[in-house]
Amino acid sequence: FPTIRGVLRRGVDIKALRSFIFGQGASHRIVNMEWSKFWADNKKAIDTRARRFLAIDKADNVKLTVTNVPPKEDNAFVITDNLPKDPSFGKHHIRISKKIMLEKVNTEGITAGEEIVLMRWGVIKITKVDRGLEGEYIPNGDFKKAKRKVSWMANVAEQLPITLYEFDNLISKEKLEEDENFKDFINPNTLATTEAIGDLGLQTLQKDAIIQLERRGFYRVDQPYMNVDKGLVLFMIPDGKSKAMSGLTGKLAHR
Repeated sequence: FPTIRGVLRRGVDIKALRSFIFGQGASHRIVNMEWSKFWADNKKAIDTRARRFLAIDKADNVKLTVTNVPPKEDNAFVITDNLPKDPSFGKHHIRISKKIMLEKVNTEGITAGEEIVLMRWGVIKITKVDRGLEGEYIPNGDFKKAKRKVSWMANVAEQLPITLYEFDNLISKEKLEEDENFKDFINPNTLATTEAIGDLGLQTLQKDAIIQLERRGFYRVDQPYMNVDKGLVLFMIPDGKSKAMSGLTGKLAHR
């Protein structure tokens, strides 16, 4: 039973909400509508302004050694656009290192000789898969040739803690009949959390900012980063799809 305050806290764009309301028109009839279209329209609105960042699961990740890049002591960075389609949104730095961490789900079936894309960095050629992944950075690698695009983080001490929140519908059935009691269809699984680590650009975000974590989804900042003990809290914004395209499906449905 959603409220205006509730959907705004989940990341609804005011203009998208107003457009949805106006689109219903004036009627005395009770109309049942699916949430998926509403969230899909909201995604179109926020996609044009949601800055892009990287984050990976804190526990469920795989280590990769990139043999020809500087060690962590060199404090090396790459510079990337906050929003690739609109350079006016500025840029931020992402730490790179010889030792990095990859999203585990993105590495399943990886083979020696395969070229992968590390998002916002470049192409890596995998040279070893047994007893730990190793690879080599290809300065002018072909992004189109590499089929696998992977989220990653430098394996360094300075990491930004993030708690990702996901929410599901309170009622498990899409449409209740007149003789049905809603209490019989209450969803027992409506909240899930994931501990993650993200790039340091995330620590500048303010409350209510809308962002996208690459290959994971859109999020609203519910609590800005304060310190290591009081990290960033992000609420997932549904996108109208039953699951993410990247394989990072989350713990609940994207709705």
